[in-house]
Amino acid sequence: MKLRIFPPSVDRPDAATRYAWLLFDSRHAVLREGTTTLDEIPRAEEVEVALPASRVLFARLKLPKVSPATIRELLPFAVEDRLVADPSHVHAVAGRTHVRGETLVAVIDREWLQALLDTLARAGLRPTHAWCESALLAGGHVDWNLVWSAGRGMLVDDEGASTTFDHAASPAFPLALRLALEEAQERGERPKAIRVHHERPVTLPDLAAWSAESGVHFLPGVEWDVIARDDPWAGAIDLLQGEFSPRRAGRSRVPRAAVVLVVLIALTQLAFIAADAWRLDRERAGLEARREAIFRAAFPEAKVVVDPDLQMRRNLTDMRRARGLPTADDFLGQLSRAAREPGGVARSIEYANGRLVVHRGEASVAEAAK
Repeated sequence: MKLRIFPPSVDRPDAATRYAWLLFDSRHAVLREGTTTLDEIPRAEEVEVALPASRVLFARLKLPKVSPATIRELLPFAVEDRLVADPSHVHAVAGRTHVRGETLVAVIDREWLQALLDTLARAGLRPTHAWCESALLAGGHVDWNLVWSAGRGMLVDDEGASTTFDHAASPAFPLALRLALEEAQERGERPKAIRVHHERPVTLPDLAAWSAESGVHFLPGVEWDVIARDDPWAGAIDLLQGEFSPRRAGRSRVPRAAVVLVVLIALTQLAFIAADAWRLDRERAGLEARREAIFRAAFPEAKVVVDPDLQMRRNLTDMRRARGLPTADDFLGQLSRAAREPGGVARSIEYANGRLVVHRGEASVAEAAK
């Protein structure tokens, strides 16, 4: 499911501030909608924000051909002259570049956007996209759109750049529209037609009179509630970039794909370890079987084989003793080996606790039982 939130343009929202919202299913059908406080808004896997057009300003700039990271650093200073604002107080994101070399830039107050995101986060809502509400009307070709509401108007061009203005309850053609059309005429982008949509219960102005006065064909559109359900234009500028990027905000959270990859690597490693342990266990069992077989072949009378190595050493010792041969752990065996050692005539011999010490002159030779 996807949740789309339309925040109001208030300076400082509080717990009583009401937000319009739409909840979509996986097929983009509206499941629920309403205007409530944040604690009453439903939750969804994906959250997007349609920012009020009165909070987003647009500018067309000729930007240098540098890396995107450099552009993000330069944008606040590039729009400083256009907006007469402190670069440290604005957040600017570049959109598509026009064939004339101009790039559309969306600008918003940094503190206001941060306060909005913090308010949503405290309510457990973390948007992944945030674009101007004008993106719902963008994507035409010399075919602009106008949303007419009580005391307010929003003019949107083909690229989604919007101009908001206040209007009095009079049939006169708004001055803001006249100026916007003259500016578009200078750029060579004067629209051929403008569709006029409206919010309930506002009625449309005299579009025929407007068409006659401006030379642009004004057509009746649909209600804003219908437009609010559409998808934004694919080329819309997402303002959650740079310092406001969801990836940056959730940097401490490990991506799900990385977790899955780590689990797969761990499982693969465990499988290899288990296979190697099984192979070594089989080799050990085979060696033990061969050792026991050799022992039984040498001493077929043995009934129980517990430790073939130890039993083999004991049997060999018994056999040497039975034939009168010295063994490695008795006095005669140690004395025989000491007699073959160089160093002269033995002065004295000590034997205790299975240890033989032979004194030869000033030095001594120790022969330890093995």
